[in-house]
Amino acid sequence: MKKGYWINHVLEVKDQTKFFAYADASKPLFQGDNKYGAQLKAFGPVSATIIGENVQFAALVEFDSVQAAMDFWDDPAYVAARSLMGSTDDESAVVDRRICCIEADRLSLSPGQGIWINHVHEIIDEAAFFAYANASMTHFTGASFGPVVHQHAGQQQIQLAAALAFDSAQTALDIYHTPAYGRARAAGGMADGEAHVVKRTICALGA
Repeated sequence: MKKGYWINHVLEVKDQTKFFAYADASKPLFQGDNKYGAQLKAFGPVSATIIGENVQFAALVEFDSVQAAMDFWDDPAYVAARSLMGSTDDESAVVDRRICCIEADRLSLSPGQGIWINHVHEIIDEAAFFAYANASMTHFTGASFGPVVHQHAGQQQIQLAAALAFDSAQTALDIYHTPAYGRARAAGGMADGEAHVVKRTICALGA
């Protein structure tokens, strides 16, 4: 069954007081008990940025559908929470973040698992990238990924977004540079680097 997801990168919190006031106010809205099915599956400081831009926090939010993921942004209760950061049309004075909506298979997570929260900025060589992507799938215990249907926030437009689960937080930190994962990268011609194939940001986070 397909679900809607927010795949979120918080690049910089510029006003911690206002941002965390918003975060605290919005928390009750992500318990899975509203008409959107909005449930915060993972959120926290990034353990490491594996590749790409530095990211402070990352989050994964599940919704009943991708339409719900889009509609929730303008829900009056969520707008009220966002208003704690000032203008609901421009939050850039408080936080620089990207919120991407995708439709994807449901991702099951258990405490102790590790997650990659990924934003793909640009695919330069589609054949190479998808050869790598197919070869890499055996390394994940679960995967929710897809093209970005709508982007609520962020100065950079994102093409694809993904949440990829591992058996542990340590695996999420280490796997990119292992020989086994290197073989998956090599399938897309990315053994010695990936800038010629894809521009992306990969963040590791604990579940």
